[in-house]
Parts: sequence; structure tokens; C-alpha cells
Amino acid sequence: MPNISIFLNQCLPLSEIFVYHQASALKRYSPQFLACNKPKNSIKHDISETIINQNNNIAEKISEKLFKATGYNKLLENKIRDSDLVHAHFGPTGWLASQLTVKTHKPLIVTLHGFDITKNNITRKNDGRLQALYSKKRSVLAQRTDKFLCVSNFMVGKAIEFGFPEEKCQLHYMGIPLFEHKQPKAMPIKGEPIRILCVGRLIPVKAHSKLIEAISYLERDGMDVHLDIIGDGELRHSLEEQAANSLKDYKFHGAVPHNEVLKLMRSSHLYCHTSMTQDNGQTESFGLVVSEAQWAGLPVVAFSSGGVPEAMKHGKTGLLCKEGDVIDLYQNIKNIITDSNLMQSMSEAAPKFIKENFCNIIQTAKLEEVYDSAIVA
Repeated sequence: MPNISIFLNQCLPLSEIFVYHQASALKRYSPQFLACNKPKNSIKHDISETIINQNNNIAEKISEKLFKATGYNKLLENKIRDSDLVHAHFGPTGWLASQLTVKTHKPLIVTLHGFDITKNNITRKNDGRLQALYSKKRSVLAQRTDKFLCVSNFMVGKAIEFGFPEEKCQLHYMGIPLFEHKQPKAMPIKGEPIRILCVGRLIPVKAHSKLIEAISYLERDGMDVHLDIIGDGELRHSLEEQAANSLKDYKFHGAVPHNEVLKLMRSSHLYCHTSMTQDNGQTESFGLVVSEAQWAGLPVVAFSSGGVPEAMKHGKTGLLCKEGDVIDLYQNIKNIITDSNLMQSMSEAAPKFIKENFCNIIQTAKLEEVYDSAIVA
């Protein structure tokens, strides 16, 4: 069985559960993770890993910095020599991996997930040394990479616009694991609040403030709703302050393990996704959590931003709103939660749409075909 080295900067933060899901679904390739460091709160997994800065001690920190500065690390290089192919996630990590694949003459595939090709005016001061270096070296990376996988059609266009060769850019949707639900999605019970869920880092691009404002309009109308927000980030304090001043029934859960996210989805009635394109170009590349919510039977209300429209079916599994328009967001949420027939039909259609389009097993089988082509070439 061919060996695949999955190259990461961190192995594996909670927000990158999709990397593990994809790797664990491989059938014809044996995966191993290679990474620069391991975050404090990381995903527990059963895949072999080799990490430069595993324990965050001084010696390992120095090794990591040297690798990122020079592109040299004997440990990772030896692991790659024993591999048939390297698959890096995110452009900056692809740049790091490319320095080793050039030395070892191994094919390289890079998955582009979002900020790596949508964000403009990247500087070392604002974005860090690695992103700044990647931005300057992208033409070199383009030469070294066999294929750039883009997580949406929207991202394919952005990759080409960013300067990557069109012939090397290919659509590949990330799938999600489909665990069969034992019972149909429960509809709201009379006398209990309608539970609205949002999952995402509390950062500007996710625009949670727009959702909080829209929910406040629902409460103003006398509607019994409860808002759950999962995630953490730089805006948590200001968002909690906004919610305290404008909402009656809500909860910030912080960052939680993936199984807890899925559990809360099963007890919710509607999912909202309010990502917005930022002045620096950063936007939502696709929205895997939108897929997960629909698989759990949740209708989705989302801003029509970036690749999000590809992750749902407007009018069938949810409703798209004009980007940044709080009134449109409020009205679409209200339209669904006040129409039990509409909510029921969307709840039934959502899992079918996901099963047909974003099954992890099917999408990973397609990925293995990309691996095959890269090795043969």
C-alpha cells in the first residue's frame, strides 16, 4: 500500500478536524502526519505522527524555527523519503513541504482552504513570517506543486486569480463522515424555545455580531428563541457584551470537541452562518460546518458569501441572505421558524442533499484518484 505524508503546521487543532476525517477515510493509501508543532488542545487520533516541536521545550522550539527559516529538517526529510507522495493542507504549509519534496523528488499536492488565497496585502507584521514568505514565494510553490486542490468552485477561481496555474487547480470538496441518525430530526415542541445554533471562531470574518442583532429582532417580535454559539476567539468579550445588552436567552459555549458540536446540532432546530467578506479579501471558502448541520437535519440560514452557496441548496435545505444584510437574515430566520411545514421539508431535504454531494467516503475515494495521477506523473 502506498504511503502518504500529510503535512501540517499544527497537528491537529480542534478547528481542523476535517483533516483527520479525510485521512482516516483513506482506503488505498497509508497516511502519516508530519507537522511543525502540536497545539495544547489537539485532536486525539490514531494515525502515526512525526512532529518537530512535540513537547514545546527549548530544543524543539529552536528546531522548528530553524526548519521554517531554512527548510531543513532531517527527521521530516527522512519520513518523506519513505513516502510515495506528500499532501499539505493550506498554502503556507505547502511552501514548507515543498522545500523537502524538492530535495526528496516526491510529488506534492496542496489543498487550499481559504485565507491562503483570499487574503490580500499580507505582511509579516500583520500575518506572521510564514504567511508573508508564502505570499512572496507562491510562484515558486506553483512550479513545485503537482496539483492544487480547492475546496469549492469559488476557491478555484480565487486560486487562479491569486496566480496559480489554471491547469493545476482542481475542485475537490471536503466530505464529512456520515453516521446514520437513529431517529428523525425532532421539530420544536410547543412551549419550548426554538434553538438556533452557530459554530465558528469568534473572529471578524464570521460576523457573529450580525447574527446577535438579527436574533434581538426576533425577541423584539416576541418570539421564544435560544441562541447557542460555539467557538472562541479575539471577539468573544465584545460579542458577549453585545449579547448581554440585547438578548434574553443565549449561551456562549467556547471551543468544544467535535463530538460535542454534533451533539448540540442534534438538539437544535436551525443553523445560522454569517461569514462575510472582509476588506482584506478574506472570506468563507466553503463552510464544512454548514454541511454537518444539514446532515444533522438542520435547515440553514446563511449569508451568500464566498463558497457558502455551494454548501447548501437555496430554497430546499435553507435560505441564503444578502451578505451583511441583518434585516434579510432576520426575515429569513423568521420565515423558517414560523412555518412548521417549511422547517420540516428543509429538515428532511438537508441530509439527502449532503449524502448525495458531500459523503466523506466518496470524496476521499476521489482524492485517492488524484494521488494516483500524481504518483504516475
